[in-house]
Amino acid sequence: MSASADLTNNINSSEIADYIQRKCSYVYTLQSPSPENKEKVKTIVLEYLKAINLEKYYNLLCLCLEEIMSNSIKANIKRAFFMSNNLDINNPEDYKKGMEYFKENGLSKIKDGTFVEKINKMGLYVKLYFNLDNNCFTITAKNNSVMSKEEIERVNKKLKLSENKSPEELFMNSIDQTEGAGLGIIMIKKILSQLSSAEDCFSIKATDTETITELKIQV
Repeated sequence: MSASADLTNNINSSEIADYIQRKCSYVYTLQSPSPENKEKVKTIVLEYLKAINLEKYYNLLCLCLEEIMSNSIKANIKRAFFMSNNLDINNPEDYKKGMEYFKENGLSKIKDGTFVEKINKMGLYVKLYFNLDNNCFTITAKNNSVMSKEEIERVNKKLKLSENKSPEELFMNSIDQTEGAGLGIIMIKKILSQLSSAEDCFSIKATDTETITELKIQV
């Protein structure tokens, strides 16, 4: 079972606690990266952590989740950017051309309300699923900008680089000139590895219709 949160309403802590008690997933649709929406998400995270007495992880987990939300919204903006400029994101030549222009123009529109409205009209979304099962707190972010084969390869490469490496080594070896350093993803994996006992504490995968990012806090 799941509950969908309405962006127009304030998040009700007692309501969230009720869903946790009934073991229902709480679903929040994130339509923009506004400070207000981020605060609502933080309220949800805090209620779930309270349920398993892990409030001490609040700041670090919110840091990870903010990076995930930013990446997911950025992915939607990228797809909308490519579509608006008649570029095929799965075509290597179009991808290279689009990314060069996107890095200069697309990122600046992340907080542009008119552009956010545009991606919503295109049907692009970011949905956050919060679930607690046997003291395992799972946050799943789903967006319908499906990662390309090249993007998946880059993400896996970045995650592989994060294994058994010092921060200095990570910084020197994780630079990806196509889309930035990728240090955010590496940071998330490092943090979650310290907080969670779950072997699959952080994962990113793509289906035919969605990109799915999952974070797990297992006590």
